[in-house]
Amino acid sequence: MNKSCGYNVKVKINKPSRIIKDHGLDEDGKATEFLRDTVYRLYEPYVPRNQGNLYRQTTFPSAHEIKHIVPYGHAMYKGNKFKGASKPKGIKRKTSNESFKFTGAPKRGKEWDKRMMNDRGQEVCEEVEEFVRNGNC
Repeated sequence: MNKSCGYNVKVKINKPSRIIKDHGLDEDGKATEFLRDTVYRLYEPYVPRNQGNLYRQTTFPSAHEIKHIVPYGHAMYKGNKFKGASKPKGIKRKTSNESFKFTGAPKRGKEWDKRMMNDRGQEVCEEVEEFVRNGNC
């Protein structure tokens, strides 16, 4: 006959959102920041480059954002030239249907993040996986 051992075991598990945050996997966690920095590093050869200002004049508003702060950044990202003459600061210019001819194309050009991920997305995933696996979060 089996008799009870006389004690109870209680297991308390954190909520998934807490586990994600504790391991740096949340939106602003260390893994996300590592992902952002990896993407930024790997897409440099894809960013249009005349003097290099588009790539260098960059801010990181959060762990999951990259912002190129040159006035022409959006037009370059979309790949279309501006319409008409320049406007005063603070007034947005519209883009035309005329495409830029990028020096260094076809590697350098519009939507550089998407093109880099198409070429090197597996590498990005592997680097982030290794970062998390090594406990860097």
